[in-house]
Amino acid sequence: MKEGAKYPEYVGISDVTTRSFEHMRVEACFEGQPTLMFDEPEGFDIGDPPDLRGRSRGWTPVHAQLAALSGCTSITIAVVARDQKFRYAGLRTKLRSLIDIRGFFFDLHLRPQYEQLNFDLHLDTRESVAKLLALAQETHRRCPQLALFDRARIPMVVSWFREGVAEPVLVERLHVPDGPTPEERLEAAARRAARKPRTARTTVTARRGAAPRRGKPTARG
Repeated sequence: MKEGAKYPEYVGISDVTTRSFEHMRVEACFEGQPTLMFDEPEGFDIGDPPDLRGRSRGWTPVHAQLAALSGCTSITIAVVARDQKFRYAGLRTKLRSLIDIRGFFFDLHLRPQYEQLNFDLHLDTRESVAKLLALAQETHRRCPQLALFDRARIPMVVSWFREGVAEPVLVERLHVPDGPTPEERLEAAARRAARKPRTARTTVTARRGAAPRRGKPTARG
């Protein structure tokens, strides 16, 4: 997963990270909002944020869906590891969803959709590559949440790492076409937009009789 990547303004970015072994700890981050923590025994709040007349501190249904995906995968890994006698000391995950939110906020001709979901799994283990690949394959077969995203044909890049090693052991591209990924195309679009003169964009907006839009739209799921 790329850190510091830039995307177009119409892309909503939701990040969820987890640490899991005996219990799970979840951290969610959304641009412009404070980081939120969740420990498995305590629960967490979810709903509409204040700018949508809600009372949530910032967790959205998108965060909940990503946390459910990570949690279900973590549990499935634990069960599969037990069955395969796969030893690991801990699991850390990071998820990032990229959603085109134009159809949710200001372009009703479009339908909001996941452009790409990145799912990184870091296992603290000394098991062989062959055993890790077998664990990944069986986890995909058994995990209901992974099956849900798969059947929805949401573009996903799932990367399996050994903890502390930069290069992944396995990278799976699910419903991602050959060539540049949707994420890479969004990054290219953001670079093109950054090169355009801002004054020219403002002049065109003014001619249409509307004030230039300031700030990024805030994505909600």
